[in-house]
Amino acid sequence: MRLRTFAYTQFPKTSREWTLSGLTLGRINLVVGKNASGKSRTLSTINGLGYLVTGRRKPSDFSTGTYEAIFDHKGRTQRYFIDILDRKVVSEQFSDGDKVLLSRGAGGVGKIFHEKQNDHFEFQTPEGDAAIVARRDSIQHSFLEPLGQWGEGVRHYEFGDKMGHGTLALVVQDGPIPDPRDVNAIVALFRKGVKDFPDRFAAAVRDGMNAIGYEITEVDLMVPTDIMLMMPVGGRVDPLILFVQERDLPCRTQQTEMSQGMFRAISVIILLSYAVIASRPSCIIVDDIGEGLDFERSCKLIDLMRRGAQESDIQLIVSTNDMFVMNEVPLDEWSVLRRQGNHVTVRNHENSKKEFEYFRFVGMSNFTFFEMDFANGIPMMETALTHE
Repeated sequence: MRLRTFAYTQFPKTSREWTLSGLTLGRINLVVGKNASGKSRTLSTINGLGYLVTGRRKPSDFSTGTYEAIFDHKGRTQRYFIDILDRKVVSEQFSDGDKVLLSRGAGGVGKIFHEKQNDHFEFQTPEGDAAIVARRDSIQHSFLEPLGQWGEGVRHYEFGDKMGHGTLALVVQDGPIPDPRDVNAIVALFRKGVKDFPDRFAAAVRDGMNAIGYEITEVDLMVPTDIMLMMPVGGRVDPLILFVQERDLPCRTQQTEMSQGMFRAISVIILLSYAVIASRPSCIIVDDIGEGLDFERSCKLIDLMRRGAQESDIQLIVSTNDMFVMNEVPLDEWSVLRRQGNHVTVRNHENSKKEFEYFRFVGMSNFTFFEMDFANGIPMMETALTHE
């Protein structure tokens, strides 16, 4: 299942209203826009939908929000809509093509299709819960499974954040591996990758780092040498952090000694490598890709991520204001955000084909397309070219 279009409204008909419309997504997507145009908010809202459809967050956790998402699933079009007001679900619907399979209104009362009985039956779900979560049943309502699985595959990272740089893993002997969906659990995800794919995961991460310009011969986990922990009396607990062996250094570079840029890069490569090797459908969302990296490594990292998405079942959604990243990604994969007041609209090749195609003949960099706001009309482009 892949997200194709997405729209969102928050605090409707109030001074705090915020809307997003016209976002159309492909396999690889670069979201660009001026500062405060809504890039980060757009990405976090898609992630919020992932939380909703898996039950990791309930509608009662949201004061308001209207989500409308259209997905492609095995050649079919599926739509999910939910309207939350005052922490209660006012309306919710899931459809496959023109067939409504789940629908509920105020009070939580609705109808859902039962596959074994081949008919719709009434149900009632608490107003603070999402029916697609409460009614998820692989026998009677298997049509809900792909949506839940999509939500479980959503990963949202803020590249400009620490991304768990200062977080280690406390590994209890014979204990469970921490939830790898935690954005700060990079160490846990690496450990899971090595456990699940001992013959190739660490090598894939090493090769990925080499591909973007970090020359390392090894990447693995170790007990930190410069961190002391006060352990409770009881079972054995091993603190673990990442390390890399750089080709031109005699000692290991421990996680705590890595530059922020290096750690951000290895974090994304660990995430990408696991998604590719595990062959699991994923929606990987990275905000401010390339932040803290030099231009050469930024370009190589985005190339690595794009190749990973092209060779797997990953949908990649990243945002940037970095001119080098913009120049590296084809305009066909762009979504240009424009905010007017509280409303954010999107220009892309699908809804503004004339403007995007015209620019191909201009012979300028992709960044110029953004800088001069070419997406918003050919007359503006012609004016800009005249001044040149």
